[in-house]
Amino acid sequence: MRDKITVSKKRWAFGLSVLTAWGAACIAMAQFGGTLGAIVGGALFTVPLCSLGEWLVHGVLYHSSLPGLEFIQKIHHAGHHFALFPPKHYVQTSGFPFMRFRKPYVPFTMSDNALDNLLTMGSQVGLHFVVGIPLIVTPAWLLTENVVFAASTLATLALISWLLAYVHGAIHTPGDRLIERMGWFQWLDRHHYIHHVDLSANINFMLPLCDVLLGTNKLALTPEEAARVPSFEQAKPMAKDIPAGKDIAPQATPAIVR
Repeated sequence: MRDKITVSKKRWAFGLSVLTAWGAACIAMAQFGGTLGAIVGGALFTVPLCSLGEWLVHGVLYHSSLPGLEFIQKIHHAGHHFALFPPKHYVQTSGFPFMRFRKPYVPFTMSDNALDNLLTMGSQVGLHFVVGIPLIVTPAWLLTENVVFAASTLATLALISWLLAYVHGAIHTPGDRLIERMGWFQWLDRHHYIHHVDLSANINFMLPLCDVLLGTNKLALTPEEAARVPSFEQAKPMAKDIPAGKDIAPQATPAIVR
């Protein structure tokens, strides 16, 4: 399993240039489009920058060991990827969608009560929100001094931060949620499975724009990977886009970790 994320300086320059140009266009919309332009421009300004924030949180904080924050990498890298959700056990059947992240970290387990589940989900939402304040909302205000534009970025950031946590939890703990029947969710599910096989790819979970810009987007497993790990259908036979009665291998049985 590859886990080293590499992006060239040229790719960073290209990606940041695209994001800067897009941001400038959204600011112009806010300045010359009245209240509606400020609202729409704020949302459009926020989405690609949320993709960048998501990429940085996941790729740098979750999968790298930063001084003083090693415990975050331990919980996500060792706990989420290798202990609870390796490719052969892509889903869990516990009663709660989030793992327990309070000490003691080991053994890694899924939450067995509502408090631990809420703490983990809240920490994920809060982390993306905290990163988004200096990355998105503060520049939005400083560059425009437009209250409506800044408020629109804040509201969009809050919604996306919540969705990032909720959708990720739903992917790994399948049930009968309405969202699981939606095409975009099913595409993300398969896209994210590739990341669990190749940790250097698909760093974005929900907004893969920066994966495309930075060259870490991956649409399919290599033949070698496909031969080594279960197919998506084997890893998640209960996915709503898999036809009922489709023949799958026995190794697809989901794990139960308590």
